[in-house]
Amino acid sequence: MSARAPGPSPSRATFSDRIVGTLDLVIGGESFSFPAGSLERIWIKATTYDFEAEVVFGVVCDGVPDTVFSSFITTDLITATLTLANGNEGYADEDSPPWKLQGPVTWRRLLETTADDKTGIPIVLRRYSIRFLDPARVFWGQHRPLELLTSASMKDVLTAYVAPGMQLDASWNALDESMDMLCIGAGSEGPATFYDLVIWFVYEHHGILELDAEKAKYKFAAAKSKSKQKLMVDPDIVQHLRTRPSEPLRRAASVLNAYSEAATRKKSITNSNAVTGVRRDALLRSPIQTEMDRRVRVETARLDAGPAGIDLTFHRLPPAFAPPNTNVSLGEEFSAALFPAGKTYRVYEVELDARIDAPVDVGDPDDDSAVFHLTYRLSAEQENDPRPRLPAFHRPQYPIIVEGKVLAASGGDDDRTWTAQENEMDALHAYRVNIPLWNKIVKTPFVPDYQPGHFFFPAYKHQRVLVALFFNRAEIVGYLDWAGRLAQTTQGDQIILGKRDKDETVARHVYEEAKPKLTIVRKLAGDTQTITVSEGVIRFVVEELEEAPAPEPKYDVTPKVDAAVDEVGAEVRSSIAKISGTFESSMGSATASLEAATAEVEGELSASAATIGAKIAAAEGELQTMMSSATEAIVEATAMVDEAKAALVQALYA
Repeated sequence: MSARAPGPSPSRATFSDRIVGTLDLVIGGESFSFPAGSLERIWIKATTYDFEAEVVFGVVCDGVPDTVFSSFITTDLITATLTLANGNEGYADEDSPPWKLQGPVTWRRLLETTADDKTGIPIVLRRYSIRFLDPARVFWGQHRPLELLTSASMKDVLTAYVAPGMQLDASWNALDESMDMLCIGAGSEGPATFYDLVIWFVYEHHGILELDAEKAKYKFAAAKSKSKQKLMVDPDIVQHLRTRPSEPLRRAASVLNAYSEAATRKKSITNSNAVTGVRRDALLRSPIQTEMDRRVRVETARLDAGPAGIDLTFHRLPPAFAPPNTNVSLGEEFSAALFPAGKTYRVYEVELDARIDAPVDVGDPDDDSAVFHLTYRLSAEQENDPRPRLPAFHRPQYPIIVEGKVLAASGGDDDRTWTAQENEMDALHAYRVNIPLWNKIVKTPFVPDYQPGHFFFPAYKHQRVLVALFFNRAEIVGYLDWAGRLAQTTQGDQIILGKRDKDETVARHVYEEAKPKLTIVRKLAGDTQTITVSEGVIRFVVEELEEAPAPEPKYDVTPKVDAAVDEVGAEVRSSIAKISGTFESSMGSATASLEAATAEVEGELSASAATIGAKIAAAEGELQTMMSSATEAIVEATAMVDEAKAALVQALYA
């Protein structure tokens, strides 16, 4: 958004024409309506994906109460609806719908005019100024969430964040793709808001965003909509007609896959308009070939130069306003030799600047129509131009660094066990890490991280780790606690091998009296073997140590349930991804079938997950019952042994 004061660049009115219009305001539940005669200034700049508008309207206060004043100066949200149409009876197209824009007010001002010859009752006129935009730019432009979701799609995210007054058409296949995790990283200190994140997602998938300004409805799609509104332009209302040839990109492209085992490491994309030696390389690192293929399709589509467009400047209003997405063509009275003749264009940008001929205090503020001095221009592309048009955006800043705790499905709750879960889509293994901030579980690569492969030391259960969250993936980037820590006075080092304190192997190097000492201890319950290497001595000790009774072990089977559910979910998402990839280009009727199949499979997933959870819960119950029975038997046997000992002692000393 520019830093200039709200309003258009200064422009000169080029013609006068009559406009029928109404400005409707809703302030804190109260409604106000102002006809065209009270609208002193109208400025609109609208595109296929957004709009901004400014209106100055006047209220005569001389002897008449100003009903809007008390509401206008509050902090209540103002929702504005501006409706415009050609006001020339007999020339205006009565069958075409009016141009209508609806959105929240982001800027308001008030100018009060006093009477020169009166005291005590000074206010004779109030001029109100407002600026309003489409809802997504306002609400999503201020929305800065930092949230982690799992097993979610972008459709889930958009639906959750729909602001009041907004509508969505989220039938685009790219929004339906379910991902293991989604990090909505708009709450950091960077400039990107949730609106930026949405536009970035659409751009990365080479999608389309269209706005129906009348309904405040946003459509996400793979291709542009067919226009339902048409306008035939006659030469007597056009001041300038300019053809705007497209300037193509002068580069080629290539997609590089940095994954070392990738089947395709580089895919070159040619461009007939490219200058030799100039290219743009796009880099990814993925074992999944479909991700490489999708990126190639996107980079190929971005090289499309598109056909030439036109700019139209008018010296009279057409019979109907032409909002964005209106189809425009030249009338038969234009020369057939003109380049745009015989072609159909789609309007993608409109600008209107209108100032009333007779101000409110001079004219009739209650008139439904008024004469304005105005400029009106359109920019249009050919109807078959596939290139997306999107607003400028800031890229979201990733990664987001948070803490997590590693999960493992095996061993007791206090054991240092580890689990690597295989991903069905790429056959790679991953940790499962709980992020306490959101109580969500993410998967991170099961790799040596910053150590060579000689060292196999997986992260263990409940270990605190530092996790980097990207948009749809996560990585462990640091470890935050020790399995066993030595006293600072020893200035020692230690390697702990094993899953619990009572059965482990420890290699410990410390300093005693400023001399190095190496100790290797292997334990299994009370069975202990120790090797000690110190100055002049190597000692081997094998001993059986008496241990205190071990507490009853506790087992948390939740990770097993979650792992089973994840496994089923991964298989389902893999199947859905394959189906989506096969039918992505065809869309049409296949889309409905795919969505139905997805819903059916997801239903089966929920049923399977419930069955697995029930079975594991039952097994856990049986295990606890068996352990309780075993404990009771041990207690009973111990009591019998104690009784036998007492009887034996009594017999010996009787």
